[in-house]
Amino acid sequence: MGITQPDYQDLSATLTSLHAGSRLDQALALCFSLSRRRARKAIDEGGVYLNRKRCRTAGRAVKAGDKLRLVILENETLTPFDPEQLVWQKPPLYLINKRSGQYAQEALHRSRGTLPDELARHLKLLPRDADNLRPVHRLDKGTSGLMLFASDPRVLNHIQSLWKISAFKTYLAVTEPAPEWDEQRITLAIDKNRDSRGCYHVSEAGRECESEARVIERRGNRALVELIPHTGRTHQLRVHLSALGCPILGDARYGGKTYGRLMLHAQQLRLETPALASSQAWEAQPEENWQW
Repeated sequence: MGITQPDYQDLSATLTSLHAGSRLDQALALCFSLSRRRARKAIDEGGVYLNRKRCRTAGRAVKAGDKLRLVILENETLTPFDPEQLVWQKPPLYLINKRSGQYAQEALHRSRGTLPDELARHLKLLPRDADNLRPVHRLDKGTSGLMLFASDPRVLNHIQSLWKISAFKTYLAVTEPAPEWDEQRITLAIDKNRDSRGCYHVSEAGRECESEARVIERRGNRALVELIPHTGRTHQLRVHLSALGCPILGDARYGGKTYGRLMLHAQQLRLETPALASSQAWEAQPEENWQW
């Protein structure tokens, strides 16, 4: 599942006759040795599943045979949404400048406090539109930058189906150590499956990948690098730079030095027809904590 923190727990239980007729929060407290307060908090966060479906109703009555799952991450610090992050909107499309530390989508342990949740609240979307609000593409929690959301499933599916031929992105990254080269076209294939730590690896038997990299500035043993992904594999830029011996600063998962944040930023996004009726291009500079 990609989360290895010691405070992360994924627990399951099958309810018995002892729990029949209890409230959901009561059953949670009994099954997993939680306080009722912590059980209600987990329900509100969205980390509780009843019969494989997320359940947000603490007073829901349970019965014998129900399958209960609790996914929690203790001591988590969230980066709150700021209305100034909304860069452009043409309903049902909304473009934001995501901040490092924000969840781009629901996680197993939470739906509350993620960008779909907070953006829907800010926009005061109708319940149906709020439920349908989804990211058109993905950015890792630690990555900042431009990210497009759609609240209409038909529009979402339309753009996603044309993403490979209509979307063009440029990223900034800070690497340590600095690469020995100034420009590089990276064509290392990447395995389609993660390892037990949630990492992807370069593999000759993997899927074809292509990234373009150019050093913009050097400061001592660090470098600011412009990156253009020509394919869209998960963690592609992180894996490629790590494989070349110049991992992204703050990317401990892929060998990067520990830092205050993952130094990867989606700076430019261009969407062309036929994904949109008319082509659009946006640029967003890194946030204030982009210090290197």
